[in-house]
Amino acid sequence: MREGIIRPQFTDKFFRADFDSDPMPVLSLYPFPAPLALEEVVLEVCGLEGHPRRIPWAVLSALPRVREGHPLICQIFNWSETVQWEGIRLVDLLDYLKIDTHPEGYFAFYSGDGVFFEGLSRDEARDPRVLLVHGLNGAPLPAAHGGPLRLVVPFLQGYKSVKWLSAIRGYRNDPVGIKRLLGQSPTGALNEAWRAKCEITLPSGKAGDPPLFAPVVEAAPVETAPAPRATFSPVAGSLPLGRVERPSPPGALREVIALIRPQKHEATRKALAAVGVYSYTTLGVLGRSRQRGLRFQSDDPEKKDVRIKFLPKQYFSIVITAQETSKVIDALIKANRTGTGTFGDGKIFVLDLDNAVRISNFDQGAEAV
Repeated sequence: MREGIIRPQFTDKFFRADFDSDPMPVLSLYPFPAPLALEEVVLEVCGLEGHPRRIPWAVLSALPRVREGHPLICQIFNWSETVQWEGIRLVDLLDYLKIDTHPEGYFAFYSGDGVFFEGLSRDEARDPRVLLVHGLNGAPLPAAHGGPLRLVVPFLQGYKSVKWLSAIRGYRNDPVGIKRLLGQSPTGALNEAWRAKCEITLPSGKAGDPPLFAPVVEAAPVETAPAPRATFSPVAGSLPLGRVERPSPPGALREVIALIRPQKHEATRKALAAVGVYSYTTLGVLGRSRQRGLRFQSDDPEKKDVRIKFLPKQYFSIVITAQETSKVIDALIKANRTGTGTFGDGKIFVLDLDNAVRISNFDQGAEAV
């Protein structure tokens, strides 16, 4: 066992946490993806301009190679190892493919396990120390350490160095990495002690994660009478929508957001079409909810507890006039409510929109939608 290892309470959430492995510990929140040969690697890349491309290893391997010694630092578990990495500079790949984002934007990096992802600011991603690595200490990068291809970001916490790299995408806004979403780390920044110990200087420019959260001062509670719970009958009528039903000025707009079971995707489309709604955005997303996610067993026979990862959900965003709100919500409920009284049917959110503007001719409001 490496000396000084600190195990946080969420250590048991890891699919694998092997601190005796050489030359570095093996840590993975989720099951390993299927193994790939380096020649089989195809990296999906997409800048902010929105032209996705699939880049095979034959293209990646033509870029200049570097071999550099950098530390991998796991501040959360209190260990670091300096090893010899071999690979290509991320900035060389971005420049070669002309992949970019907004000057204040971000890049997100996705693991081949299909779940883990993390983000860097544009300034961090373009630092020449950030590598796409395929070699470790003079040998091919082992699968347990993220092979055949991984990201290495030596000036941030180790979880930013995404293993089994499969995709890179540009964003205008912070993509919020999975460790922050899980509440396991509020920032990927290393503290002053680690930076001094490993002689790390930070890139100039914008940092990728926000500063540590300031304490929230809660206001004194205000006592209010509980509102009566509304009920819905798919046969008898509609759900009383309270605030949604308040009078709205002519042309007022609302966005209805629904998060539903993926298997209800087509039923929801048909229900919306039945009430005359054909324009919306829908895509697959991940969430936990009260169902507590998908479960799987650890590969460690001594661990009997169940591991949990995010549930797949289908996201719908529908922009409509305020007068159409009730019929859209009724359609969503009728398509997705199972009637079992248990969690999992999904949720609907209703947001007021001040306006919409069509770029081509400056139409506003409902005309723009």
